[in-house]
Amino acid sequence: MTQPSIKKNFAYKSVLTLSTYLIAFVTFPYVSRVLGVERVGLVNFADNTIGYFLLFATMGVNILGVREIAAVKEDPERRARVFSNILGLNLMFTAVTLAVFLALVAAVPKLHQHSGLFYIGTAKILFSAFLVEWFFTGIEQFRYITLRSIAVKVLYVASVFLFVRRAEDYRLYFILTVGVVVVNALVNTAYVRRYVRIRRSDLSGTNYVRRNLLLGVYSIMSAMYLTFNVMFLGFVADDTQVGYYTTAFKLYTVILGFFTAFTNVMLPRMSTLLAGGEQERFHALIDRSFRAMCLFSIPMIVCSIILAPQIIHLLAGPGYEGAILPMRLIMPAVLPVGIAQVLAIQVLMPMKRDRALLTASILGAAVSLAINIALVPRMQSIGTALVLLGAETTVTIAYVTYSLRQGLTRLPFDAIGRNLLIALAPAAVCLACARGIAHPLLALGTALPCSVLVWAAICYRTGQLSGLLRFGKTK
Repeated sequence: MTQPSIKKNFAYKSVLTLSTYLIAFVTFPYVSRVLGVERVGLVNFADNTIGYFLLFATMGVNILGVREIAAVKEDPERRARVFSNILGLNLMFTAVTLAVFLALVAAVPKLHQHSGLFYIGTAKILFSAFLVEWFFTGIEQFRYITLRSIAVKVLYVASVFLFVRRAEDYRLYFILTVGVVVVNALVNTAYVRRYVRIRRSDLSGTNYVRRNLLLGVYSIMSAMYLTFNVMFLGFVADDTQVGYYTTAFKLYTVILGFFTAFTNVMLPRMSTLLAGGEQERFHALIDRSFRAMCLFSIPMIVCSIILAPQIIHLLAGPGYEGAILPMRLIMPAVLPVGIAQVLAIQVLMPMKRDRALLTASILGAAVSLAINIALVPRMQSIGTALVLLGAETTVTIAYVTYSLRQGLTRLPFDAIGRNLLIALAPAAVCLACARGIAHPLLALGTALPCSVLVWAAICYRTGQLSGLLRFGKTK
């Protein structure tokens, strides 16, 4: 099986990520205005609650599958056995999770009140088992993943604009959202047969149960400060506060999406390098990844904090001013999350340091739970934003401490200070536009291209961009 370049893989994943958020930017302003902040909050509460149960259904499969398939992708026989083992494991956990989920929807008043939405969401839990995206990531079929996902999402956007016309259409909107998972799963189930043959005798294999549980607990603990936040906020506050937080969370997820695109591309490649004993190239890629992350994330954090009112106005329109402060509190988390993704996905996961991942996620979950209980009932969406920032920072500190103590890699921390200085110039441009231009869209439309040009000019003069070009040389 030929191994595509990292540049091509990242290009495909970046296109996919960009398309995902372009679609979100096209649909969300429309949906937020049609449904209103309360129903947007309700749909997000249901989706995030279902997403939390989905973690129990998949456990660690999305990490385990990529890592294990990447290690055997050149051997068709072993590839089929590993695929069947992991698929069977996923189906088993999905069946148990669905039973528990349906019982809780019937028994818990807050869930039963909106049971229609949650019953729709059962399709998302069920069909996620057949997505097998981990397999295509493991064999680095990013071209297929990108083209298929874009086609399905274009169909989704057209459906939203055609059929979601009134506030009462919020259930239909959720059906369309869940439908994206269902259609992707059906297409993947048919297409995966080109690469692997399902072996029924291996569907009941137990080779990966322990590792799946370990990585699953890591994923669940990590979700305490992501998916669980919205669920907890929905229980202690009204749907409007959930709407404020999820709106504030939008840009954060956009930026995080590009980091995730890059690190998802790197996980199978880093596993392959370690399996081949190529330590020098392994550490060179980590160094470049860290520097690239700092180069892009720090200016985006600074500028988005300054332009938060204009961004919220563009995303959601009038009535969402309560999302401005939560967004300003969330955005600094981009830096620790970027560092954490480099360390977790490119260092600890390929090295199979699963216990370190678990320990860090438990610490993050503990901090998340403490801040949730202490602040969210009183501060509501603002408190939830502080939960995210505090938990992500805790996890990153744990990763950095472990990696340095174990001597796993070297981190160029000087890149943080250097890029903070570089960010001052584009920040000044954004501040001038925010204060000098009254119209929000005009201010944003002027600030973004001007600040990007200033940032790019400084990076070019200081040689910051040249190192990124060398990624294509490490295959």
